[in-house]
Amino acid sequence: MSKKLAGTLFVRNGKTFDYCYAESIKCLKEFCDHVFILDAGSDDDTDKDILLNLCDDKTTFIRLLPESWHEQHGKEKLNYFTNIAIEAAEKAGYEYQLNLQADEIIHEKSYDAIIKAVKTGKEAFMCTRINLWKTPYHYLNVPHERKPCSTQIIRLAKTCYRSIGDAESIDAQCIMDYVNDIDIWHYGFVRKKEVMKSKVINMQRDVFGMDYDKKLDQEELFNPDLWFDPKTDLSIIDYPHPKIMLDWIKNRP
Repeated sequence: MSKKLAGTLFVRNGKTFDYCYAESIKCLKEFCDHVFILDAGSDDDTDKDILLNLCDDKTTFIRLLPESWHEQHGKEKLNYFTNIAIEAAEKAGYEYQLNLQADEIIHEKSYDAIIKAVKTGKEAFMCTRINLWKTPYHYLNVPHERKPCSTQIIRLAKTCYRSIGDAESIDAQCIMDYVNDIDIWHYGFVRKKEVMKSKVINMQRDVFGMDYDKKLDQEELFNPDLWFDPKTDLSIIDYPHPKIMLDWIKNRP
């Protein structure tokens, strides 16, 4: 009989770029039977941190690929490494997987909905993503054409399906039944401002292979107001953050 639910995630240089990867992994461990992590060649000891502090039981597996990161080019390199983790879950006999990026968290109120969804036997499920902006207490509320990333994504799916594009979604026919019940919180835009500028440049120039946004050069520290007006484009978070993130957000006001 197939095992039911695995968590999947890949990370590279999570320490340098202030990813909440430790919280993401701990979150997956709370409701998944097994977690498959890929470190895509970190050179800042992220891999050692995961091995020493997050793989302390038999339900968490990490694979290291120290050389492969520079062999892949373009935004598809993100789905390339994501899919290695998904393939590992499939080979291990898991029927379903939930994929997180290393700056995303599943809210604990969604755990029951994820388990119920898996029990339906459907192929895949649409999830809601909350994109925080400027502070951990605001989220982007703008028309679709202005969103830097989607607010509805397919991340819970059978392991036979693969991530596509820049790894935002799984390529599978999904149902919408649980879209309002499975919340993914995206903390990537509220990481420490001291590293946000270099993170964006790294992603746009060194990963996507494009010229980086020159607005970044206007100020030494990342200024979120250059992209979105806090008065018109943001809404206040009026409900609790995932509990696992409370310590993290204290240092990122």
